[in-house]
Amino acid sequence: MANMKDVARIAEVSIATVSNVLSGNKYVSPELKEKVLAAIEDLQYRPSKIARSLKIRKSFLVGLVIPDITNPYFAEIARGVESIALKHEYQMFLCNSDGDKLREEETIDSFLSHGVDGVINVAPRMDETLLAELSDGMPMVILDRHLSIENPLIDVIYTNNFKGSAQLARHFLEKGHERFACIAGPKEVPTAVRRLQGFCYELKQAGVSDDSISVYYGSFKYEDGFNMMKAILKLEPRPTAVFAGNDMMAWGAIEATKENGLSIPKDVAIAGFDNVLYSSLVVPAMTTVHQPKFEAGQTAMKLLLEKILRKAKGERVATRKIELDSNLIVRDSTNS
Repeated sequence: MANMKDVARIAEVSIATVSNVLSGNKYVSPELKEKVLAAIEDLQYRPSKIARSLKIRKSFLVGLVIPDITNPYFAEIARGVESIALKHEYQMFLCNSDGDKLREEETIDSFLSHGVDGVINVAPRMDETLLAELSDGMPMVILDRHLSIENPLIDVIYTNNFKGSAQLARHFLEKGHERFACIAGPKEVPTAVRRLQGFCYELKQAGVSDDSISVYYGSFKYEDGFNMMKAILKLEPRPTAVFAGNDMMAWGAIEATKENGLSIPKDVAIAGFDNVLYSSLVVPAMTTVHQPKFEAGQTAMKLLLEKILRKAKGERVATRKIELDSNLIVRDSTNS
């Protein structure tokens, strides 16, 4: 296989010039650059990333931990992360934690052993003190969880979940609903808690009593929405408005309602949270709360790259906490 010395010999330039053309860090005249690129093409030279990594002490690898690879919400985040990573010649390790704290810990340990330059951890469930300890000096971005953590190597990005679910509650009230049900996410997940809090707070501010709000807890999966909706439909009196803590559970709730021969939204209005791709494709089209998933992934990767660069330069920067906006998307499942 051709190496950098071969390229320099064919192009009749120094090895340093070849290196500068490849890295783009220093100016090379157009004439010399053209000669180097022509030699690279003739020799079909491919720079060794391993050699480059050893030289500049970067692996050009980042780790991404997500709770559920089957959930389109996390898939869109992963696409956003990768879109920025590839532009900066980084490869991404993707691991699925299944929302298990021990699995999260094992994954981060594995990333460390593989020498990744940084980690993006999406909706982690482990204690924030442990998160800081596990980073072990490695840059990290926590996405989709609001933390009080203050660590110069950790940044935090989260969505205003309270606002989005409160908007949805107001929408239900404006439609004249008086009895409600909520299929919330796991109690131990801060994001799920904030969505439930925003929804219930807005209802209670409008004078809705606790007796008029039924709350169930799931694990953000389709089956949870389907099975819990069956239980909700048996309540007397039956709720006429149902908020599911994510679009997957809302989809399950919609299918369970149709299976029982009821009309949506005439008999029961159903809404979700996340605005994933299929939320507009189910029948009826799903009312949901939008949050910028792809953009959140991009932002997380940009912050991580900056952390990696600052660490390499020996610079320290305070933890940055970025709150992303959310907004209600009204569709047929609630809009009669």
